[in-house]
Amino acid sequence: MPRRIENTHRNIFVGSFESRDWRLLSDRLRAAGYDITQATTIESFVGEAATSEADLIIVDRSTAAVAEAHLEERLDQNPVTKKLPILVLSATGEWPTTTVDSPFGLVDYLPRPFSASEFVSRVKAVLRVNYCENGGSPKQTRDPVTKLYNRLYFDEALETELDRARRYGRELSVALMDVDSLEEINTQFDHRTGDAVLRSLADILLSGTRLSDVMARFGGDEFALILPETTSTGAGILVERLRSTFADRTLARSGGDVRATVTCGIASYPDHAGDAETLLRMADSALCRGRKEGRNRSVIAFSDTCEAAWGGLNAGPTILLVEGNDYSRSVASVVLRANGYEVIEASDAASALSLAKASHPDLVLMDVYLNGLDGLEVTRRLVSMTETHDIPILALTSSDIPSELEKLVAAGCRGYITKPIDTNSLAAQIEPFLA
Repeated sequence: MPRRIENTHRNIFVGSFESRDWRLLSDRLRAAGYDITQATTIESFVGEAATSEADLIIVDRSTAAVAEAHLEERLDQNPVTKKLPILVLSATGEWPTTTVDSPFGLVDYLPRPFSASEFVSRVKAVLRVNYCENGGSPKQTRDPVTKLYNRLYFDEALETELDRARRYGRELSVALMDVDSLEEINTQFDHRTGDAVLRSLADILLSGTRLSDVMARFGGDEFALILPETTSTGAGILVERLRSTFADRTLARSGGDVRATVTCGIASYPDHAGDAETLLRMADSALCRGRKEGRNRSVIAFSDTCEAAWGGLNAGPTILLVEGNDYSRSVASVVLRANGYEVIEASDAASALSLAKASHPDLVLMDVYLNGLDGLEVTRRLVSMTETHDIPILALTSSDIPSELEKLVAAGCRGYITKPIDTNSLAAQIEPFLA
């Protein structure tokens, strides 16, 4: 089953008057595929919202007039709009005085300042939570801070999905995520900022996964995902994308910018375990390995048979992966590790040369376009050095024009892999060069 993210709703009604940043925000929503209708005046806002057939109402409190109009309360008094989710964009420095469990139905808050990407993620997250609740998922199954499912719901859902996977012979993956250094963030800023970090990650999980996927707050700074009909490699690619997106997210706060990372562990049925308890234990073991390796990474569990065959984590062939794009490098690394290879990563020419001489890998995957010294020059130098001349080098290139491929051969590459990399065939493409 392809991993496809569904748009559950598209119509958004907005009350934003004289807001300086609304043009940018509305453009980002339209680019994400949403239809935007804006209220004419503050006085007509509630009536127009009731007839707009909206899936979400956004109230922008960045101006005093909107803040004084108490639009959330008035929306709650209307029989049509009281059933709709409301996202309140606060003024800078303003924090909500009510919660989602307030009298005003499903009300969510996004305090300024926030980035456009953070805003779009929150919109998608609010719509998804509301869609699931309308489908019969009660509010008491959700964590009050992140709006993800709680541990009890997760445990029940995992048993249900495992039964379904066994019955129909399907695969299923589980991922555990641990926010790195959350205690330090709480100490440096405050717990409200720590909650904002957790909520930001939750928004990314809700907006970047399928409706069939289950996201839960496992407890404290831990999150858990159930990914039906997803192999360990597919789960690794998805989780790595979510991890990378979160690592790139900056939360602007009065005490300074806040950034955080997550470490992730992945395990799959039936490859790693046949029951829920063992599956979670294998994912947790992979998570612990990710912490030991330096955090801010995704690690796929090894099965007992694989560990016995390899005789340890470093027994498989070693690949030096030289790739300038962080996301592409991370995804390729996850796929290679899942296929039993030890991976050493480099993002620039200097690191590539140094690591090749120090580790003498069994294979080098070389990005042709590196900052500074390009990949072909690095290849020429590796081929010319006594200690590395026998290492096979495959070029990673987006061009398969014959004249360009001739340059690869002339530089010393023994083959090439086209970009974007086909993760399904990556292991098969490199196998002949490791014989």
